[in-house]
Amino acid sequence: MKGVFAAVVTAALVSIPHSAICRSIDEPQDGQSPKNSSPADQMTAANYTPATPSDRVDWAVSGTIGLRSLLVVGPLSAGFETAINEPEEWHQTWQGFGKRYLHREADVAISNTIEAGLGAIWGEEPRYIPSGRKGIWPRARYAMKTAVLAQRPDGRLAPAWGRIAGNTLNNVIENSWLPPSSRTVGNTLLRSAFGFLSRMGGNAWEEYWPDVWRKLRHR
Repeated sequence: MKGVFAAVVTAALVSIPHSAICRSIDEPQDGQSPKNSSPADQMTAANYTPATPSDRVDWAVSGTIGLRSLLVVGPLSAGFETAINEPEEWHQTWQGFGKRYLHREADVAISNTIEAGLGAIWGEEPRYIPSGRKGIWPRARYAMKTAVLAQRPDGRLAPAWGRIAGNTLNNVIENSWLPPSSRTVGNTLLRSAFGFLSRMGGNAWEEYWPDVWRKLRHR
């Protein structure tokens, strides 16, 4: 039960996207053009432009060693798991905190590398592309289904095989260093399932957060 609780909270932390943390830094001043904005920030599913090799590298790298990963989600995730002593073999010590922090970074690095690399073979889009739709539920359905579907070069949605492989294989690979209590079949499957739930949460935030931010700015 403790492992399930840890997975739920960790998934919630991971679902907070980089844009939510860095919005105030990257937001352009009035009359200025945006800086360091990716094409996905300006496009929707209706005017989709395929990711370039550079976009894929940027996505994989920023998700692993970007500000959000290194300074926010990583410490929060490791701190929470240390507080509840999950896995218990790593103990509630600074050394245990370090192991959990490095474990999460390795986990994200493996998953992102597999998804961006393998998906490039058939042009699978790793980034979240906003729906451009109207209404809460149409947008919510799109955010949920694009956890397991992704745009192809022509813009159509198809199974995100690179993402599925990345989120599955990374949990198998990390069993090579995880302690016995975490590398059971059940826990491995649980980590994979919450990886997809985390993706849904992140997609929903990316879909709705720009609207919320604009309203907050103009109140």
